[in-house]
Amino acid sequence: MQTLPLVCSFEDGCILTLVPVDTGATMDEVARNVAEHFVGRMLPPQPSKVMRVRLQGGSAFLPRQLRVEEAGWQPLTTIEIAYENAAPAANA
Repeated sequence: MQTLPLVCSFEDGCILTLVPVDTGATMDEVARNVAEHFVGRMLPPQPSKVMRVRLQGGSAFLPRQLRVEEAGWQPLTTIEIAYENAAPAANA
């Protein structure tokens, strides 16, 4: 597999981070990979909640078993990680 650099944020966060992800990774794996850069550092852990992936500015979560290579993303695609039961952030 290849590595794809993605621009990532965590819902309610204010920092964008460049995170390399494997193109064979599922969205669940991407969420865990990105969370390593935010959860426990800038955001408190919430182990009882499921982390999900969506495109930055989007409201719909991507399917959990969708693979990065299937998503058709290009380098520097911007994604957001959010907890599943959290309401989508309002677009201003």
